[in-house]
Parts: sequence; C-alpha cells; structure tokens
Amino acid sequence: MFLDRHWGPGDNPKTAVHQFLKTHPEFEIDKQIDHKLLISVAPDG
Repeated sequence: MFLDRHWGPGDNPKTAVHQFLKTHPEFEIDKQIDHKLLISVAPDG
C-alpha cells in the first residue's frame, strides 16, 4: 500500500510487541481500554 514503508505483515511494531511479550512475562497488554473504546487506532497498543 505504501511503498516507502520499511515494514509490513510479520515485520511491524505490533509483531515486535507480541514477540517481546513472549519473553518478558512481567509485562502484559492492558485490554481494559480496548473494551471501553468504540474505535481504536492501536488495538493491543
């Protein structure tokens, strides 16, 4: 879609967060805000 982007499916910030969380159990995604919002631009963010 965007030719100047250096990332895509499987190689992007959200993928990096999920990979990080696999090896750092002291962190977790706070889903409470996602459940309160009708629209989110950064789910799991």
